[in-house]
Amino acid sequence: WILSEDVQVVCPECEDLNLDEFIFESETIEQLGFISSEEKTDAEEWAGNGLCLNLKCIEQWCERRNIDSRFKMGVPLISTPKHDNIVEAKYETVYKCEECNIGEYTYNSHNLNHECDNAFCGSVRFDLEQTTTSGGVLGDQGYEFRSFYKKALGERSEVVDPPYLFNKAPNPFLQNQKVVNIKLEKEEFHTSQKRNLSWFECLHHHLKPLEDLKGTRFQKIVLSAYMDKTLELQHIEPLWMYAQRAKLGGELKSAFTIFENNPELFSELIEKKKHVLQPDEASLQCVYGLIKSLLPWPGDRIKDETIIMEAANVLKKLSSKGFIEQMNKFNLIVPTYSFNGQVQIPIGLIECICIINAVENHSGIDKFGIDVKNAIFPNRSEREHWKSIMTSKGKQFVDVIIPKLASNYLLLE
Repeated sequence: WILSEDVQVVCPECEDLNLDEFIFESETIEQLGFISSEEKTDAEEWAGNGLCLNLKCIEQWCERRNIDSRFKMGVPLISTPKHDNIVEAKYETVYKCEECNIGEYTYNSHNLNHECDNAFCGSVRFDLEQTTTSGGVLGDQGYEFRSFYKKALGERSEVVDPPYLFNKAPNPFLQNQKVVNIKLEKEEFHTSQKRNLSWFECLHHHLKPLEDLKGTRFQKIVLSAYMDKTLELQHIEPLWMYAQRAKLGGELKSAFTIFENNPELFSELIEKKKHVLQPDEASLQCVYGLIKSLLPWPGDRIKDETIIMEAANVLKKLSSKGFIEQMNKFNLIVPTYSFNGQVQIPIGLIECICIINAVENHSGIDKFGIDVKNAIFPNRSEREHWKSIMTSKGKQFVDVIIPKLASNYLLLE
């Protein structure tokens, strides 16, 4: 597997996470439809370095190249310098932050200062010299930190995707790598800021101050991902739908217990970004796209634009008739998930109500709104995440009030 002291071969999708599924025998490589000779041909056919046989890697590798994964039996391994040469200037620093004793100062070329990369510190210094290196070297400590969390996430891409890109092993040294244009649909992702969507790039400044706290690294990824995607990227998703989609069991509660036991962690972020939790047309689009994946969707009978427009009208009615104001008088979400008591109406609940009503009254399918409601709030024991997230008042609201709202009963009073 190791080519030399400075070069190694890895899978372009998983790096070495599936090392036990790597093969290097020329005969086996040829039998699987690849070329193993020294004479390189098409990069998609040559596998002289070996193959990774992990099915998830094959699927991802083919998807990036618009290839049918059914006709590929492996992913060609690529040669790359060892990780201590990987470019990632974010970690290039010789200055430890003495204020929080967690973060490190990185140079901000726009403000001409050094800023602590601990999201919960915010220390700024103008008296530090800018470090210079030949290309920016990711040190052993920085790479080790990244590797720990990439391994903790493993194959569970649903935890971060959407809205982040699930890239376990970004590598700037890949040869002849095709540039992939990632198109994020409106209903899957909306944000007012341009940002690198690599999940680790986005979350590392949250993960760093969590590192020494009680809890697994996977739980810390879950917590950071939901907080960041909700407040920073405005990717609004009901917490129970997130738990269902990412197949989280007790891991969700354990993740939020870290926050509950350390309420200062995200307090500044919540204070600055709480306004993004107000429902609007953009959040309706986001939640609508996620709901569509819950059950067979009759696209021939339902026009997305019509549903979003009608859902926006329902939102206006809920607001003008005082329903949202009345909902805020009750704690519908248990304290563990209430963002330090800042959230009383579960995130995304109002959007769900508006979409259920719009679908029921414009789908042309009898009682389809109720089907959608049951998909959002399932009553099958293994998927009843919403019952553990909502209070008794919240459960009563789901069982009694939402069906009436779906039929327009309350809105017409």
